[in-house]
Amino acid sequence: MRKILFLIVIITFNLTKAQETVGLIFNDFSEIKSNGYTLFNPSSDNRVFLINNCGEVVNQWEFESLDSRNGYLLENGNLLVGSELTTEIKDWDDNLIWSINYLDFLGTSIHHDIEPLPNGNYLVLVRDVYSKLDLIEEGLDPTYFLDTMVLDKILEIEPVGTNSANIVWEWKLFDHLVQDYDSSKPNYGVISSNPRLWNLNYDGGQGSNPIHANAIDYNAELDQIVISSRHLSEVFIIDHSTTTNQASTNSGGVYNRGGDFLWRWGNPQVYNQGAASDQKLGRQHDIKWITEGPNQGKLSVFSNDGYGSNLSASSVHIIDPNAINGVYSLSSGTFLPQSYFWSWDGTIMNEVMHGGAQCGVQIMSNGNALINESDIGRLSEIDSSGNVIWVYMIPVSNNSNFDQFEQPIGNGSFRAHRYPEDYSGFDNLVFNTSGIIEDVNSISQECIDLEMLSVDDTNFNILNAYPNPTRDVLNFNIPIDLIKVYDLSGKMVLSKEHSENINLENLANGLYIVSLLNAENSKFIKISKK
Repeated sequence: MRKILFLIVIITFNLTKAQETVGLIFNDFSEIKSNGYTLFNPSSDNRVFLINNCGEVVNQWEFESLDSRNGYLLENGNLLVGSELTTEIKDWDDNLIWSINYLDFLGTSIHHDIEPLPNGNYLVLVRDVYSKLDLIEEGLDPTYFLDTMVLDKILEIEPVGTNSANIVWEWKLFDHLVQDYDSSKPNYGVISSNPRLWNLNYDGGQGSNPIHANAIDYNAELDQIVISSRHLSEVFIIDHSTTTNQASTNSGGVYNRGGDFLWRWGNPQVYNQGAASDQKLGRQHDIKWITEGPNQGKLSVFSNDGYGSNLSASSVHIIDPNAINGVYSLSSGTFLPQSYFWSWDGTIMNEVMHGGAQCGVQIMSNGNALINESDIGRLSEIDSSGNVIWVYMIPVSNNSNFDQFEQPIGNGSFRAHRYPEDYSGFDNLVFNTSGIIEDVNSISQECIDLEMLSVDDTNFNILNAYPNPTRDVLNFNIPIDLIKVYDLSGKMVLSKEHSENINLENLANGLYIVSLLNAENSKFIKISKK
């Protein structure tokens, strides 16, 4: 049996209180949110939290690392969390199942992101370091001013036992280069004619870390991987169906491209197509496929430099890569699409959305977007029309909880994920609800109180409230055990028991919310008094 909290929110008014500074700081009850549970792990804390939409913690875990980048709730109810030095798997009750230290396993650290796979393995991003001399042999311009260059590789890791692992697949960017500097060296070719390869000499090499991959995601249906390159302001898709050997070539795999790019997007200047005006992304993070809802199959991304060039504001986007069975098209040498499918930039709590680093976005089944501003530790939900309907400020800093009305420092989370109520990882689990993280929060308390009332409205299927608008008396076609009337500030202004009507003549004209309770069933309706 699935154990969940009551989250059937049908309330249609706003009970927010402006004074809250942490935890749930804005909750617009007039909008339908994406019901589910939000997972985040603050970067200054070794705890991982799963909260409901009222800000209550329904489960939490503690991990060895304080600098964990990302956590994923797996379909079996376990939690996978990784830092640069370790990755751990814990069960729902915080028992350690498996862990690995990368210095022992790889002799180096991983970086930024990990991605669980359906087969129980997971992908990691690893820095791949080459000397200047090695790259000159591949066609690097010798005027490159550093002794080394850091590229990227991807490893698929299979957990074994409780503390060991196998590497079962590998992809290296180094195997997919093109250069037009030295015709006597490998990889020589016309850059604009080879969009599936990376230009080794792009923009003078772009320093020691020209790619700086910061996100990785997997599409099981297509068996493809998408990667975000912060320093190139591009995102790439590669084929995961290849063997490791095929991944080092330009042939093989389901799409017969080997490990070459199947698709790339965001900054066509990198492969000598287009101009600065064609750049669509800027230092972006959190590229991933949308897995449910009306936008399923498209990609979402957080562009830290809004629309590719705005350094003072960020933007979030849905991208439709126009794939047909996992095959991507070009137009005049440039990968489609020509522009975004959907975009948003704006203000949240009267502040312009701007993430200088990290950050992310998730598009959910109802089309709403969950936005994570890592710089300030703020999680927000906006609807597809751009209305801000839910804002949560992470109330954790330096491994401690913050009191309400204080401003935490270091409360940012690299990522945040919302899992729907029917996610398979919640099957047969009991939530370990421990209340809100901060000491008090009036918005959370009102949310909890009202949602507990909204358990079921089955008995109200035939309800009719009339007239609406009304001048004085509001009538109901069935008897009501308890009637409560609220103004839009959340204050109860009238109540009446065991009646089929309620008199509103002494109330000022305006909008009100009426709560109706019969036995354990409740319903909220909005009325107008004129």
